[in-house]
Amino acid sequence: MRTSNSAGVPVSVVERVSLVLETFNGVGPLTLAQVTSRTGLPRSSVHRLLEQLTTAGWLARSPEQTYELGIKTYEMGQAALNQNRLLHGARPVMQAFAHRTGLTMQLAILDRGDTVYLAKVNGRTSGPTPTAVGQRVPGHLTAVGKAQLAFVDQTGRRSLFGELRRTGDGTLIRRTPQSVTTDAQLEDDLAAARDRGAAFDRGEAFAGLGCVGVSVGPPDHIYGNRAGISVCAPVTSLDYRALVGPVRVAAREIWDRCVAADLAAH
Repeated sequence: MRTSNSAGVPVSVVERVSLVLETFNGVGPLTLAQVTSRTGLPRSSVHRLLEQLTTAGWLARSPEQTYELGIKTYEMGQAALNQNRLLHGARPVMQAFAHRTGLTMQLAILDRGDTVYLAKVNGRTSGPTPTAVGQRVPGHLTAVGKAQLAFVDQTGRRSLFGELRRTGDGTLIRRTPQSVTTDAQLEDDLAAARDRGAAFDRGEAFAGLGCVGVSVGPPDHIYGNRAGISVCAPVTSLDYRALVGPVRVAAREIWDRCVAADLAAH
């Protein structure tokens, strides 16, 4: 089914609804004009969708005629968290690791070229970290994203490379002076991650913040390598190589918990 016209404007109802809802991700209340500008959809279509989504509870409208995410989005988001077996298996391991080491641990997946954080447990010695649950960051810049990219087969990796965020000239998006910007550099990073069993982020996504990331689950398993964990702290205080083993052990414990829960459900 065709979902966009030759100009790249979505034509399916589902895609248009998704585009409108995603416009509110990470921003405050928006006006009709702002949503129209951000989505590129016709004003009349945006107005109709906003009103229908408000009636259904996905959006809420203020007396000032601005829109924001409604109660239905919170209900469904909480339902998704509550039924996610990966989160159930990961949270106790992440909490124990952060308590034992003082380091912040994050759980994330790769989605359309981005790292999306599903959970985060703050450690007492890591200090403030800029990531948040639900946040998207270009996948090639994060340790947890690279850890998953590294263990995809060559065909899958080529496909994922096509989803990574790029500038107009095709180079990878840069966020700090340390960011990887070419496919060749990224391939070198992924090869190193395969050799050591973990990926590193040396301030590539956020200046001064370092991370060690590993994949959850064996790459040759049908359910493996669909998520990853990372620990983070200031680059100057992070002992990268010393953390590879402990983080891999934590990832294996999460995997074992998920497998046990899956077997128990059947």
